[in-house]
Amino acid sequence: MKPLLHKGIAGLFLFLFLVACEEHVPAPPASSTPEPNLVRAGDDAAKELILIETLREAEAKGQQGSDLAAALHDVGELYRVRGDLTAAEPYFWRALPVWAASVGAMDPRMAMSLSSLALVFETRKEYAKALPLVEQALKIREVAFGVDHPRIAPSLEQYAGLLRLVNRIEEAERIDARMARIEAS
Repeated sequence: MKPLLHKGIAGLFLFLFLVACEEHVPAPPASSTPEPNLVRAGDDAAKELILIETLREAEAKGQQGSDLAAALHDVGELYRVRGDLTAAEPYFWRALPVWAASVGAMDPRMAMSLSSLALVFETRKEYAKALPLVEQALKIREVAFGVDHPRIAPSLEQYAGLLRLVNRIEEAERIDARMARIEAS
């Protein structure tokens, strides 16, 4: 495959992946059915090769912007969805400061990586580590979209699910009521 075509395909895949991730933050493991996610569909090995190659190219060019952060997040998300939490975690940690430096600490893309990292900890039952990440992701989305915007629903759902896991049922029910109000409007 020609290098230019390869880069075009990789770029298109990353764009579609980021759009899907921003619109569909995966639900926490405690919820019923997770949202659709491009990482889950199709040839996993081919996606891994494309994502790793895109990350290598970004690193080789010395990029420190949102392209690098997106590549780091995407590789972490691939490993997280596969269940390889040990491989996933460092990619999310590396993506966070790059997001903060390139797009700002209050950008929804930052929230996307925070939510995914929280899911790593939640899956490991490390709820005390997951909770502040979910709270920060929610805060970012509230600032970016507004406290009653439908795009904060995935963060609210993740937060309510985590609250249930740590036996903070009353708080989870308040979040559920808030989600219902948002959905009704």
